This record gives sequence, structure tokens and C-alpha cells, in this order.
Amino acid sequence: MMRQTSLRLMSLVLVAVSGIAACAGPDAAVKNGEAGIGGGAIRLADDSFDPSGLTRGSLDLNKDGRPDAYQFIQPDPSGGGRVLRKEVDVNFDGKIDVIRTMDDKGELVEERIDGDFDGKIDVVIAFQKGVIVKKTYDTNFDGKADLWRFFDKGAIVREEADLDYNQAVDMWEYYEAGVLDRIGVDRDGDGNVDDWQSRDAT
Repeated sequence: MMRQTSLRLMSLVLVAVSGIAACAGPDAAVKNGEAGIGGGAIRLADDSFDPSGLTRGSLDLNKDGRPDAYQFIQPDPSGGGRVLRKEVDVNFDGKIDVIRTMDDKGELVEERIDGDFDGKIDVVIAFQKGVIVKKTYDTNFDGKADLWRFFDKGAIVREEADLDYNQAVDMWEYYEAGVLDRIGVDRDGDGNVDDWQSRDAT
């Protein structure tokens, strides 16, 4: 039940952030270690991103006078720049909840989400050429990944789960054309499937 509830909450966060407009243009230089910027949302404390030398754009999404979203821009000699990263406080609690990282071409390569708004990342989504290839979840919010979903051309092909949260995969689901085909379970903890169940089983 906790896993299902957690995944539903994370799905709501994804829907919310997908509708947020791009941040405004650059408005300040950023110092390393700057947390709450201009009285705005506080950035994640355990994040290793170093914004030194970048410029920052900010946006007040709920019009309360404090920034709720930031973008970090690498300036170029022509006077323009490219956005390397976007951060958003989707529930307006004063803390960043979603971080998006872009590559040199401006394509999204990673999205990290704090689904329960406790200041820790619970979902990491990896992209290649703008298409999802992997989603990693911490469904019980203990700081450790316990569910992995793998995608091919945007369609799910495999899911792996650590059902007893002991840092070892004990369930595998395989999909064909996006439809669940078979499930394997490791019941004795040796890392091998002990029981397979197919969608064609009677």
C-alpha cells in the first residue's frame, strides 16, 4: 500500500511540474553554496551541483513576491547562453522539489524529484535524446532506491523491485509492447528467480 501511495504522489508531482513555464532570463550571478536565493525557495542541501560562474534566472510562479523556480545559465561570448539546469518548488513550501538537468544541446538528460517534499530526492528519471530510458524510485522514502523501471523508445520493457527493502532485487517484471508479459520472484534471497508467472498461465 505504501509503495502504491508513494507512486501516486510522485505521479502528481510529475504532472504538476510538466505544466510550469520556463524561467525568466538571467538576473544574477550565482555563488557556490547559495541556498535560498533572494528570499526564494531553498535549494537541496545534499546537492553537489556547483553554480559558480553561472547566471541565474528566477520566476515567482505563485506571485507571492518570492522566487519559486530557477534556471542556471552558462554564458557565452555572444551575450547569450545555454540553460544547464532548472529547479522548481512545485508545492510552494519554500523548498526545491524538482531538478532538471540539460546537456549541451539543451535536451533534458535527468530529472530528480522530491515526491514527499521532505528535502530528499525520491525519483530519478534518466533521458537519452529527450526520451525516458530509466526511472529509479525510493518508494518508502528511506534514502535508498528500491524500484527501477527501464524503457526502450519510451515504452517500459522491464521493472525490478526490492520488495523487502534489503538492497537486493527480488522481483522482475518483463513487458512486451508495453504489456506485462511475465513476473519473476526470488523467494529465498539468493538473487535468482524461484518462481515465474506468465500472463498466459492458466
